Amino acid sequence: MTGKVTIEGTLGNDTIEGTPHSDIIFGYAGNNQIRGNGGRDLVHGGTGNDTIEGGDGDDALHGQDGDDHLLGGAGRDSLYGGDGNDTLEGGAGNDVLWGGLG
Repeated sequence: MTGKVTIEGTLGNDTIEGTPHSDIIFGYAGNNQIRGNGGRDLVHGGTGNDTIEGGDGDDALHGQDGDDHLLGGAGRDSLYGGDGNDTLEGGAGNDVLWGGLG
């Protein structure tokens, strides 16, 4: 499988693992643990206090509402904290970080 994969969480607390390929991941509500793994991932944490790790590849991580912890990993990542008191760690590569309101 080499195409994009869409993965959706629930309204509860989810643990989501992406594929080695490019993924689109929606955590929705709850305090989610999300790892994109390889590929060029687009991750939306949703409401709640989320931990999102991009992994390898050029990823776009969106914490959205809540106090989120975003880790870019390897690659050229874009991290968007959103509302709340967020922690953003770009990791290796040329990363862009936006804190948002908090």
